[in-house]
Amino acid sequence: MQPKPNNFLKFIPFIGGILIISTGLLALNFYSQGEKNGDSSASIKIKPYPINLEAFCQQYQTAGKNLQPWNEESLSQEKVLVKTQAYPNIPFSLDAVALTNINDKARKAKVPILMYHDILPTKEVFFDVTPKELEADFELMKSKGVTPISLDQLIIHLRTGSPLPEKPVLLTFDDGYGGHYEYVYPLLKKYKYPAVFSVYTKNMGINTGRSHVTWEQLKIMVEDPLVTIAGHSKTHPPDLTKLSDEELIREIKESKEILEKELGKSIRYFTYPTGKNDERVRKVVEEAGYIAAFTMDDADEKFAGESENLLAIERFGQSRLEELVDKASGGEAVNCSEQN
Repeated sequence: MQPKPNNFLKFIPFIGGILIISTGLLALNFYSQGEKNGDSSASIKIKPYPINLEAFCQQYQTAGKNLQPWNEESLSQEKVLVKTQAYPNIPFSLDAVALTNINDKARKAKVPILMYHDILPTKEVFFDVTPKELEADFELMKSKGVTPISLDQLIIHLRTGSPLPEKPVLLTFDDGYGGHYEYVYPLLKKYKYPAVFSVYTKNMGINTGRSHVTWEQLKIMVEDPLVTIAGHSKTHPPDLTKLSDEELIREIKESKEILEKELGKSIRYFTYPTGKNDERVRKVVEEAGYIAAFTMDDADEKFAGESENLLAIERFGQSRLEELVDKASGGEAVNCSEQN
């Protein structure tokens, strides 16, 4: 005679999840009370709760694919602190590989990073894009179920292996052109798509030749959660590897300092002008305080997880969007069915 199954066992994972969340909420309540009572030390009494992707399975399916950093420092820490949409006031910790490595699970995903340059009504070179063409790209992504993600989300994924939405993509716009504010930014707000804007500081607000964004416009954009500003040097030299050590510091470190002073925000990401970099250049980028950097190689374009490391994240030219939308993949999903 078969023994009767113990139905209580089926509820253990669910009860465990409730206990984790309940404990977190108690900690949050303690923190809130401390803030009300003027006890600034209360903040250090919240302990981050580790997300075990298996035990936390059901919650992770809905919240985990849109993880956000707990604070600016968390992306570079040994354990990455994150928050979720469901529990934005509770820090959770994820095991991460050491900077600047890429997690093996993330290498199984296929996250295309699309690189755009100027957006203007009349093209001047072949890689220019008109506002109408850009919106057509956005409509294509929407129709194909593609989800644009933020750069912070990508870094969490690359360091921890946490899965992203089923078809993720990262949008990047280089060089700080005036069309980025005039045409791109309104479309990002319309579609609620995040994007990265890489800006070199020399041409800010200068309209000789092509127009460039002004500091006032950039200050508006940087306050929007959809926008990430990345450093892109001071003068956009054609090849950083050809510069002296002193010139490298000026282009990489000083441009970061200028952006941070003008915008009042931490600049954590860098984009190599024309993509050219080597070990010496990457070392200066890392020492300047950047945690990740974009490159490009027209002859060998790769998905983000196929990059050498976080200081050489590969990108695709925007003209390849149509073929990439069907290849995009956010990585291995957590299998909840095995946990129930």
